[in-house]
Amino acid sequence: MITIPEKVGELIGQSPYLREAISNRLINLSSLARQLQPQIETELMKDISESAVLIALQRYSATLKPFYAVNPADYLANLTLRSELFELTVKNSPALLGKLSRLGQTIQEKHAALFVFTQGQYETTIITSSTLRANILKELCDETITSTIPDLTGIALQRTHGQIETTGVLQYPLRILAWGGISVIEIITTLNEIMMVVRDFEVDRAVISIRHGLQTAAKHRETEN
Repeated sequence: MITIPEKVGELIGQSPYLREAISNRLINLSSLARQLQPQIETELMKDISESAVLIALQRYSATLKPFYAVNPADYLANLTLRSELFELTVKNSPALLGKLSRLGQTIQEKHAALFVFTQGQYETTIITSSTLRANILKELCDETITSTIPDLTGIALQRTHGQIETTGVLQYPLRILAWGGISVIEIITTLNEIMMVVRDFEVDRAVISIRHGLQTAAKHRETEN
């Protein structure tokens, strides 16, 4: 029969984020024990005390050292910026895709660096160069535009092969920005790239935070090796 310490280790092991927070002493173990107790009771099918969970957590945390179970420096590199972007959101309509196709041709002729649109069930969001703003507004003049956000910059990171099957890679730069209080307007991904779109006035702080995080991760990797 599985023991309380074994179940605690199993639950913590299921979350790389929780494991990292415990290893860096960022979590109140008493509060975590209180949160885990009902789940452990259910899975072990017996009554257990909060103190028993706390003791198991304390022993488990004592064995951990600050490290990255998944080192983002192994999977993310080559930070680049795409500036002078803007975002527009429009309600879906039968004619919208045809207009976006024509816009795509215009953008190709003008050699725009970025043109991304995402169609949801009720609306479509477009992110592209600010130089194309007039063309887009003209093409969509009879559509219902619900939102426009100017003055945006994309922060792009190259994704290496192998990160697709690896849990916790893409959350790393997003968590850095969240902890820094930096709002991510949109997230754009391809197979080999992730781009986080932020407002221009937050770009410098965002870039510094991500670079520092990746440098710290790289140092951890060198220490472990």
